[in-house]
Amino acid sequence: MTRSHRQAGARPGWQRHSAALLGTVLFLVLAVSGAAHSDWTTAASTATGSVTSGKVSITQSNYDQLKFEYKTGTSTTTKPITLTNGSVPSTYTLTFGAVSSPAALAGAVSVTTWPVAAAANCTASTTLPGNQTVFTWASATPLTGSLAASGSVVLCVRTSMSSASMSTYAGGQVAARLDLIAVVGTNWKAQAASVTVTQTVPDVSAPTAPTNLTATATTDAAATLTWTAASDNVGVAAYRLYRDGVRVGADITGRTYTDTGLNVGTTYVYTVGAADAAGNLSAQSTPASVTTSPTPSPTSWYRVKSGTLCVTGSTRTNGAVTVEACDETKATQLWKYEDSSNGAFISSRDMPGLVWQRPTSGLDTVVVAARDPQEAGQQWSGDLVGNGVYRFTIGPNKNKPDCAYAPANTAGTALKVQPCIAAASQQFTLTAANG
Repeated sequence: MTRSHRQAGARPGWQRHSAALLGTVLFLVLAVSGAAHSDWTTAASTATGSVTSGKVSITQSNYDQLKFEYKTGTSTTTKPITLTNGSVPSTYTLTFGAVSSPAALAGAVSVTTWPVAAAANCTASTTLPGNQTVFTWASATPLTGSLAASGSVVLCVRTSMSSASMSTYAGGQVAARLDLIAVVGTNWKAQAASVTVTQTVPDVSAPTAPTNLTATATTDAAATLTWTAASDNVGVAAYRLYRDGVRVGADITGRTYTDTGLNVGTTYVYTVGAADAAGNLSAQSTPASVTTSPTPSPTSWYRVKSGTLCVTGSTRTNGAVTVEACDETKATQLWKYEDSSNGAFISSRDMPGLVWQRPTSGLDTVVVAARDPQEAGQQWSGDLVGNGVYRFTIGPNKNKPDCAYAPANTAGTALKVQPCIAAASQQFTLTAANG
C-alpha cells in the first residue's frame, strides 16, 4: 500500500512537467510565426490561428513608371500601379506625399486615380470612368480598400500639368512618395518599402539677348567691355563673350569683362550671349568693334610672331635672332619696344641689356648685341601696315629702309634684312604677354 501510494503521488508531478514543456513549445510556435511576418499591436495572447498560419504582406509594382518630364505637347502621363496582397485577407491604405522645389509646384500637378480591371486598361487614351479620385501631389487623399488572400488590384494613375503651370514652374521638380500598408484586424500590419519618383518641369526657354555691348576702355593689349543684362523666365546664370566668333574665357557672372593678351593695333569684333541654369543659350548681341592702340607700351613685354612662329633671341652677344614654336614659358620669346632718339630698341627680357641689331659687315642675320645708344643698327621703327600687322624697318637710308624678315616659316630660321616690299615674310604681330 505504501508503494502504490507513492506511485500514485508521482503521477501529478509528471503531468506538471509535461504541461510546462507543452506551454514552452506553444509559446515558441506563436512567437516565431508572429515575428516572422508582421508586427504585434497587442499582447501575443490575442493571436489567432488564421494569422499564425499565414503571412500579412503587401507589395506594389510600376509606381516608378510615373517618373516624367512635363513639356509642351507631353504634359500628361498615365500609368497602372498594381497592389498585390500576401496570403492573409487584409485591408490596405495607400498614401501619397510629395516634396517639391519650388514648394508650390506640388500643388500644380493634378493627380487622378481610379481602379481598372487590368493594367492593359490603363493607357493615355483611357477615358475617365466617372468614379475617379482627383487631387494634387500636395493634397493627396489616402486610398483604402480590401484584398483577398493573394489578391491584387490595379489602380490607374494619371498626372498632368497645365501649360501655364509649366511656364510658371519651369526648372522645378517634385519628388512624389508612395506609402503602402496592409492591416488585419487591429493586431497585425505590414508596410511595404516607400517608393519615390521624380517629376520635373524642364526649362526650355532661352534668355533674351544682352544689349548695349560697349568697349569702355582699350589699350594696346586689352579691351574692357560692358553690356546690359538679359532676362529669363527662371534667371540668367552667366554670360559668354565671343571675340571674332570664338568664345573668350569661361562663363562670366557679371556684366563686364576685360579681354587681355590682344595684338597691338588690331580690330576685333565682339558679341555676348546669355545662358540660364538649364543650359539654354540666347541669341548673341549686336556686334561691337574694338581696336587696340597701334603703339606698343614701353613698359610691356610682347611676343613677336612671324606666321605661326615666335621670334626668340640668343642668350649670348652677337647670337642670331631666330624663330621657333611659341612657348609661353620661354622668356627668350619676350621683347620690349623702348623708344630712343632715332627709333626704338627691341630689348630682350631673358638677357637684359641685349637688343636687336641689324647685320654688320660679314654677317647676314639679325643678332642680339649690347645696347648702344650710338649704334644706328639698333634703331628700329615699327610700322603698322595692316590690321595688327607690323614690319620692322631700319636705316641707314631712312627714305629707302630695309625690313627684317623671316626667310621661311620653319623653326630655327634666322631673321635677316632686305629692302622693304609687300611680302608676308616681312610681317609680324605683337601680342602682349599675360604676366
